[in-house]
Amino acid sequence: MKSSIRTHLFGCLFLLLITSSLYSCKPDTASKPASTPEVVAQIPQIDKLDQQIADNPNDPNLYFKRAQVFFKNEGYDEAIQDMAYAMQLDSANIEYHHFLTDVYLKYPKSYQALLTMQRVVALHPQDVPSLQKLAHLHLVLQQYQEAMNTLNRALKVDPQNASTYFLRGLTLEELGKEEEAIKAYRFSTELDADMIDAWIILGQLYQKREDPTAIQFFNNAVRVDTNNIFALHTKANYLQQTGATQQAIDEYRKIILLDPGYSDAHFNTGLAYLELDSTHLAYKSFDLVVKTEPQNAQAYYYRGLTGELIGKLAQAKQDFEQTLNMDPSFQPAQESLKRVSGILKKQ
Repeated sequence: MKSSIRTHLFGCLFLLLITSSLYSCKPDTASKPASTPEVVAQIPQIDKLDQQIADNPNDPNLYFKRAQVFFKNEGYDEAIQDMAYAMQLDSANIEYHHFLTDVYLKYPKSYQALLTMQRVVALHPQDVPSLQKLAHLHLVLQQYQEAMNTLNRALKVDPQNASTYFLRGLTLEELGKEEEAIKAYRFSTELDADMIDAWIILGQLYQKREDPTAIQFFNNAVRVDTNNIFALHTKANYLQQTGATQQAIDEYRKIILLDPGYSDAHFNTGLAYLELDSTHLAYKSFDLVVKTEPQNAQAYYYRGLTGELIGKLAQAKQDFEQTLNMDPSFQPAQESLKRVSGILKKQ
């Protein structure tokens, strides 16, 4: 389902917004974890933490810190092992349990992540952040009715929580109840005008309906954070699709200033310039895409297409060939290569 994409896009950000809840836990193993030589060799911070742990073997926060380093470097087994020991030393630290959930989810060991949060909620049924995080896990696992049930529990505890209503909107959308989802998103923004994700989704839903109100929602998202690339991109995309091409280009320029390597902004700028018949500028944009994302077959194709338009036939032929090397089934590139090759033979 297309709204599943939204769950993925906003899920990581939302989890960062949720504070933790605690539960008592006795890990399955009591053996003290030791970092593996292979991982240590690749992570300089581990040596320092190893020494600190050797000096203070009963400090759970040191194991937590080392687990965070492992996690950032995809050492998920090592992170889980460290967290098991940290939680044995301090089973009441809510941050530890929520972090372990994130490790399991990333691994992915989603069932263990779910069990971890279910234990938290069982022991702390009034903790709204834990209920929210459990609901998000249900969403990730496509357990939509379970997510709704958990969110309803959260609303009984705190009926004015904007994040809960945002999650409710995501869940209702997955259940195909778009009107109810819109009401939930809008109510979340009434409770908290800085709910940037809710503003973006509202803009996308109204854009789908071809309702010009969409631009107001995108503007609100940008208002919350003028440096949010995703908010700027969705606004620019809306402007481009509704014919406000130059305004769209202006928004893409803002993105490029924030992140010169953001290839999607360069690519869409190139398409916008093609709409304005500014082929030289379009060529420069697609050239930048090729340089920032050299595995993008479409970028070579469009650089070839604009190159052909401005008379760079030999380079265009090479771009079409490169497109087909990367994607032999790309039919427009096949046709373009045949066309340009024919022109070059006649010269």
